[in-house]
Amino acid sequence: MQRNYAVISGMRHSKMKAIPFGKCLRALAFLAIAAASLSSAFAQASGGAYSLNQDHSKILFTIGHLFVSSTEGKFTSFDGTLKFDPAAPEHGAVTIHVSPGSILTDSAARDEHLRTADFFDVARFPAIVFESTALTRNSGKAGKLTGMLSLHGVSKPISLDVTHLTPDLNADKQIFSATTTFKRSDFGMTNYPGVIGDDVTLNIEAEFDRAH
Repeated sequence: MQRNYAVISGMRHSKMKAIPFGKCLRALAFLAIAAASLSSAFAQASGGAYSLNQDHSKILFTIGHLFVSSTEGKFTSFDGTLKFDPAAPEHGAVTIHVSPGSILTDSAARDEHLRTADFFDVARFPAIVFESTALTRNSGKAGKLTGMLSLHGVSKPISLDVTHLTPDLNADKQIFSATTTFKRSDFGMTNYPGVIGDDVTLNIEAEFDRAH
């Protein structure tokens, strides 16, 4: 039976060198892996992936109460990812996940009420998700970030005013501040009108650390 060979001929060589087909496959696989590694290294050099540092980040909110005061609170459990290219920040993307069950307003009784079906209904909707769709740079390091907010079983677009606070675009830590106001009624949270305001203001401080 004839053995299966791949034949490689050098230029200006009269002799033919036969190499087993299996060795050829292994060499090609090695080259493919090396090319993929180089491509990955190039991608990381020109931008990179970052993870949200929960310990050094804050997600705060303010909502009106009885038209004359306001209630402030925060979420303590969240995570997120950022894809960021220093050469083209507008091509980046961010995804944030927040646990509404982690809400804190300095009142244990109120926090428990906010977790019920009257408000966040965390048993049915255990996650709030924001996924960016576009970034428009205004001037300097400020811009408008738009994306889809999924809250209380409803997904709607929102826009945030974002400022990039890190001087070095190639740093291992990228820090941003962001703010936006939206209506809770747009997301089906309509209980207690007149007692609790409709406009919710978010203020976010986010530190993203380069993923290694």
